[in-house]
Amino acid sequence: MAQEGKYAYDEESVKAIMNWAETAKLPKEVILSESEHIYDTSLYIRANINDIKQHYPDAFYNPAIDRLYRLKKFVEK
Repeated sequence: MAQEGKYAYDEESVKAIMNWAETAKLPKEVILSESEHIYDTSLYIRANINDIKQHYPDAFYNPAIDRLYRLKKFVEK
């Protein structure tokens, strides 16, 4: 998956992170950093997945993929 801040953007990895986001048990609210307070994780996930589905593999939208990876890292630690 991720190594030293690098994330995988191949189709299989992107499908896997989207599947994780859609099926994971997540808290309603998450604070990823001082400037990233997610008040509704289900809405956050839906918005990022919609961006990915509409625009993948356009690299401009890789931050939507990054956000899912970062959420996963936060939830799993």
